[in-house]
Amino acid sequence: MIASFACLALGTKAMSTLPFEQRRRETTAKLAALMLANAFIFQEQLSALRSSVRPIRSVLADRDFVGRTIEHWEMIIKDINYVPIFKVARDILRSLPASAGVDNSVRHLAGCALEIVSKKAALRHDLMGRIYHLLLLEAKYLGTYYTSVPAATLLLKLALDIDRWPNMNWSDRDELTKFQIGDLACGTGTLLMAASQALTDNFIKWDLSRGQSVDDSILRDLHKLIIEEMLHGYDVLPSAVHLTASTLALLAPDTCFERMSLYSLPLGKAKAGQVYLGSIDYISANTIETQLDLMIHGDDGGARASDESESVAPLPPLDLCVMNPPFVRSVGGNLLFGSIPDQRGQMQKELARRVKTNNLKASSTAGLGSVFTAIGDRHVKEGGRLALVLPAAVVTGIAWSKTRDLINHGYVLETVVASHDPERWNFSENTELSEVLLIARKRDKASDNSKVEHTTQFINLWRNPTTSAHSLAIAEQITKGAPAPLGTISKPRHGIAELVVGTRKYGETLEIPWADVKTGLWLGCTFAQTNLVRTAWMLRSGHFYRTGDNQVTPVAMQRLGDIAVLGPDRRDIADGFTISSGRTRYPAFMGHRAESVQTIQTTPNKWLSPRASAAAGRPLRDVTLLWGRAGSIMIAERSWLNTQRSLAVRLDIDALSNVWWPVRLRLKNELAEKVLMLWLNSTPGLLMTIAHRIPTRGAWIQFKKPTIENLPVLDIMSLPKSQLRQLAGVYDAVAGSDLNTITNMAVDPIRSDIDDAFAQVLNLPPLNDLRAELAEEPIIKLRPCIEEDVPLVPDAQLEFELI
Repeated sequence: MIASFACLALGTKAMSTLPFEQRRRETTAKLAALMLANAFIFQEQLSALRSSVRPIRSVLADRDFVGRTIEHWEMIIKDINYVPIFKVARDILRSLPASAGVDNSVRHLAGCALEIVSKKAALRHDLMGRIYHLLLLEAKYLGTYYTSVPAATLLLKLALDIDRWPNMNWSDRDELTKFQIGDLACGTGTLLMAASQALTDNFIKWDLSRGQSVDDSILRDLHKLIIEEMLHGYDVLPSAVHLTASTLALLAPDTCFERMSLYSLPLGKAKAGQVYLGSIDYISANTIETQLDLMIHGDDGGARASDESESVAPLPPLDLCVMNPPFVRSVGGNLLFGSIPDQRGQMQKELARRVKTNNLKASSTAGLGSVFTAIGDRHVKEGGRLALVLPAAVVTGIAWSKTRDLINHGYVLETVVASHDPERWNFSENTELSEVLLIARKRDKASDNSKVEHTTQFINLWRNPTTSAHSLAIAEQITKGAPAPLGTISKPRHGIAELVVGTRKYGETLEIPWADVKTGLWLGCTFAQTNLVRTAWMLRSGHFYRTGDNQVTPVAMQRLGDIAVLGPDRRDIADGFTISSGRTRYPAFMGHRAESVQTIQTTPNKWLSPRASAAAGRPLRDVTLLWGRAGSIMIAERSWLNTQRSLAVRLDIDALSNVWWPVRLRLKNELAEKVLMLWLNSTPGLLMTIAHRIPTRGAWIQFKKPTIENLPVLDIMSLPKSQLRQLAGVYDAVAGSDLNTITNMAVDPIRSDIDDAFAQVLNLPPLNDLRAELAEEPIIKLRPCIEEDVPLVPDAQLEFELI
């Protein structure tokens, strides 16, 4: 079994608990069986194309079936190629013990392969890739969250839309040969498969639009050109590269390919001392030395880089870099390079050194996705594109600021797709993390016209497509339709562009000038409903928008960090204090249980005791400095929007916290403090807070310290004293009353009173409709915006248009 671990580069020491190891071994055995079955399928397919390749049945007649199969696969590797497919499978067979049971099991796999080959349709739908995704036990541990087929189809259909490439002749063989697409974390090849299908669609559309015919022989030649000349895939798992090769080849099972630009890259520390980081090694080079044997393994079975460099993996300049990079991070208990635990520290240090030495615009705090994006950028041609699957935190997360800065200064962000589907916040399999699809065009300094006003299209999906057919239909609606302009202060726009396929609404799409988007956070996908995005966008710049009103109301806004100081985070507090069993001089407000926090005015619930000595492995923090940043306003550090009642509360005295950010006004003013607290619990305040969240997993959101400091809030210091008193009086009246949950805000009388007070003082329109709209957001109620299909009635629509 250790040999099987080695062949698949999965390691053996990552976890030590027995139940996990047992499951891990079972998973490895299943993956090995999958690789073998896949190789048998290809052997049978090749036997129909090459006389030198024996059909499976002829090999089954041999007494030493396993031995003869190994010899035959070695011949295929040497004389025909298909190395990524047959080499891993051959190494698995070599690692198996000689026994009747093993022989019978392998024969059974060969029989299953024959049955699959007989069903041609099964070969064209990434069958093996989907099985692989289901079998992979350690997705989170390895950071291998594989893109779903519908998401890949949608992303590549948009990225390779003909209109994005106006100078491309999609039927010219020479032009196609020069058009290079690469995936630096190809996994099982789902994104490359979708790229191949999108290229084929472009070819067919291009020829048919010019009256040219397309037959099967032309398509076979096209598939051969795409796979041999245009697509490039790289990964550190030989098993994944094996599946990539099969995924691509089975798109054209009747075609024999002479070569594939698919490479399993070294990962880990070689005996000579060199540290390999997989695709990250492309940080400063166009070619990586790799191994003919892909990977070798230490005595413990962990993946190791070979010292003998027998081949190279070139990375050409790319027209399109498409990736779903690894998600692993170096914080929060996550395991950056955790698949090689005994070398993890050395690899992290090497990564940090290379990022600094090469001045890479990336942060490992955000995860390897940030690093991979920056490396991809270095290999994309001017005028080329990045098409990425990334955590949704990229749009507002502080850790992702370097990635946003990279795109803001070197690209035009063309498209962002976000899922607001409570059943699937994600576009990857094996995860529930919120994700986005992102397409950005690299600026071409020679041809870009700075006077051209580019826009960014934000596509907010209410339903995340579950099939490729749905994705194709949605992509068609996106490319054919026009997004709704968000509008400006001087020219408000009210349109909503719906994405409707048949009788189902799949979402809404809007556009914002890129010049405005790149100056701050990418807020166009913060809400499912366009009206909420429009209201938050306007309010951020100091104007309140009302649906259907051609006027916007000025509202003085200010960064919270300009009028208040935030306290220390939980780690610093833990380094300076412990929880006391009795009353001390240091009150604290700990925890965020919905049943405990029901009013906006509350009291400390714990007491802290200064540490006499540092905790093990941690520094001792200065209690004086920590307590000097205590505050009486508490803003949630993280929250479940579907269960909480408030994201901000006020205490009667200053305190510290573990899951709240203590906030203290720079100028002590009790009236202003009360009004700020009232604003944060009003509908406009809540709207702005949620708009600036860091998405994590649907309703589970975070607020980092810089996020709160940059949060636009009502400029309370600019209000006349009479208005401060009036609003503070409302605070006093409602502070002790129980709030309803945020989910039920639409029917909460306390929130209605708060909103009415601000509407009166700030001369705003009634806020009931806005509060009801916000309550309908999927991240709050955990239900789709539309719960039932509404059949379209063409006659009624026509009658409506004619009236």
